Amino acid sequence: MNIEFYGNPKPFGIIGLVIAIFSLIFSLIPCVGFYAIIPSFISVVFCLIAFLYLKQKKESTGVPLSGLIIGIIAISIGIFQYYKFKVVFDTKEEIENSINKVEDEIKEDIQNRVLEGIKENIEKELENDSIQKIKTDSIHQ
Repeated sequence: MNIEFYGNPKPFGIIGLVIAIFSLIFSLIPCVGFYAIIPSFISVVFCLIAFLYLKQKKESTGVPLSGLIIGIIAISIGIFQYYKFKVVFDTKEEIENSINKVEDEIKEDIQNRVLEGIKENIEKELENDSIQKIKTDSIHQ
């Protein structure tokens, strides 16, 4: 299968190389480096188009080839970062869920204790209430 290309592919190779370099630098940043996967993939596509065209024309393929290599390295680092830090993000979520659960249990316990205390105070006040005492005495007689 022979595909014919038209136009100048060198800007594609240069653009792909620049995006690949920035993606590689960004992929090295911990915890956010996996976001470099998308621009790295775009750089690989640009460099692949330029590489195939230049190879067909038997011209120098150094720039797009280096962009391909750097882009693939950036993709690899981004994927590694994703899997490496996925554990961290999952653990963070579990800790937050545990904290929220304990917080809810403590709030519920405090609420129950306060309500029980209020109920006991109301019952004591009703026992000491003279009108209520008269009513209960007259009912028992």
